[in-house]
Amino acid sequence: MAGVDWALILCGLVVLATQPHRFDGDAGVRLAMVDRMLDGRSPGDTPYSVISPVLSLPFRAVGAPGLFNVTLFAVSLAVLWALLRGRVAADLVRRFLLLLVAASMIAPHTGSFNSEVFTAFCVGAGIVVAALPRRQGWSVAPLALGVANTPATAVGLGLVSLDLVIRSRRLRWLLPVLAAGALVAVEAWVRRGSPFDGGYGADHGFRTVMPYSGRSGFSYPFVLGVLAILFSFGRGLLFFAPGLFLPTRLSGRYDPSRVDLVAVRRGWLLFTAGLVVVYASWWAWYGGASWGPRFFLFASLPAALALAVRLGPSPAPVLGDLATLAALLLSGWVAVAGRLFAGLYPPVCAADSYRLEALCWFTPEYSSLWYPLWAGGSLSAGDWLVVAYHVVAVGWLARSAVSRLSAAIPRVPVRGWRL
Repeated sequence: MAGVDWALILCGLVVLATQPHRFDGDAGVRLAMVDRMLDGRSPGDTPYSVISPVLSLPFRAVGAPGLFNVTLFAVSLAVLWALLRGRVAADLVRRFLLLLVAASMIAPHTGSFNSEVFTAFCVGAGIVVAALPRRQGWSVAPLALGVANTPATAVGLGLVSLDLVIRSRRLRWLLPVLAAGALVAVEAWVRRGSPFDGGYGADHGFRTVMPYSGRSGFSYPFVLGVLAILFSFGRGLLFFAPGLFLPTRLSGRYDPSRVDLVAVRRGWLLFTAGLVVVYASWWAWYGGASWGPRFFLFASLPAALALAVRLGPSPAPVLGDLATLAALLLSGWVAVAGRLFAGLYPPVCAADSYRLEALCWFTPEYSSLWYPLWAGGSLSAGDWLVVAYHVVAVGWLARSAVSRLSAAIPRVPVRGWRL
């Protein structure tokens, strides 16, 4: 069983590494920053941190910048495995890693040059380290670096640190927030002359049919932003990370003396909640002309952990298994759509200076998930191999839940009869 898990994980990494690479939008700006640094110049006056561009310098130097994020993702999987190995049930760790590879929204991020991969997995690993006895001090560096790479995520780290302060009654858990804030301030001071200049200024989008468009800063109504981030067809976490909404019991699946897995999941959920809070009012909460909820890759971690637990061999109610399988199938389609159709953007959403762009956020017909079904065109032989991989991986992950449902079918009465 373990051999099949690892084989599928490795095959999934190959699937991700062989996808087309995109350098449009913000990814192009970051690539230009790297080029300037390679030429011995300053990275330029952009609002983006230099942390992940600096790390990607060797990849650009050898002409392979598109492999930076997929390599970073592979290293992150190895780090998470090393941190959880021997502390969490081995089969649970393997399912968790396989879900991240084969049934999450990682593909568009590993195929681009944006910074979400570094932030998500650096902070994710930092939260795991914070839950390890006698290793907690090592969490400050990854947490601070991950947040400094995307300063808006400081709200999520603030919630995580506040929870740790309250539960441990130790103020030392404020150190990651202070360190991240210091890194952000120093970079802003060096690059823009003020520790308080985030570089965005009067940054704003196009004026469209939407009533709150064309404004800058935190100008979007908070409640509408939360609803859109959670439930919209084109950006909603309910559709792109459905495992996030599944209740999960972790007891008996880890060694409490070596890791507090409950604290890990709570920290991941709090950080995700912080992302929702900070981006809900941001004018570009939707992430621009991107595939799915671009700013919320981090949500894949708690979503994958929940599914990994529920897909295990432990007994479960029939309705619970049905909900788990539904979330798994949807997550599998998210992975397929993200791998094959990340570059497919409906022309109507970009026409006339993005006047009707909201169609891509709120309607199922133009969602990143469902638009390819009627406008994606034909698939190549290589594309069908990608589909086959995800079908096999999802089927392998679903085997325990399907077995339980198969055994339960004869016991389901229907108007006096038995199926």
